[in-house]
Amino acid sequence: MKKALLTLLITLSAVAPIAAFPSAAHAEGNIGVVDVQRILQSSPLLKALEQAQQEVAQAEQKLMEAREKKRKELQEKQQTLSPEAFRDLVREYEDEIIAQAKAEETKLGRRKEEIRTKKEDLEKRVEAAVQAIAKQKKLDIVINKQLVLFGGTDVTADVIAKLK
Repeated sequence: MKKALLTLLITLSAVAPIAAFPSAAHAEGNIGVVDVQRILQSSPLLKALEQAQQEVAQAEQKLMEAREKKRKELQEKQQTLSPEAFRDLVREYEDEIIAQAKAEETKLGRRKEEIRTKKEDLEKRVEAAVQAIAKQKKLDIVINKQLVLFGGTDVTADVIAKLK
């Protein structure tokens, strides 16, 4: 999740150029700043993303637990079965695991695609909100607040309100 947030922060901070000297940039026009982390933390879509990722992790964990349980059952039955019967049971087990894995992979693949789509949607919505606020407040540049030492008009609260 932290990786996804970092990627999102980097993507969003790349939207606006970074001024090397705040005083020189200020002479060029009005500068706005946004706290992207605060925007993301307030977003209900991010909360939904986090929950979806937790569900994916839980589903993967359940699949691994089911496989381990079946493996232990096989080990226990190995002592009581003939070698031929045990081989048949192993083949049956492998077929079952393959079918289960395909079904889970399909479900997890759909869920991961849904997460990716939601993340892209969130990025687009944040960017659109920042652009709308910048236009409304007549800001020439909007920069990620984490990259600014001082100065600039903080429009974070306006962006959060616009997203809601």
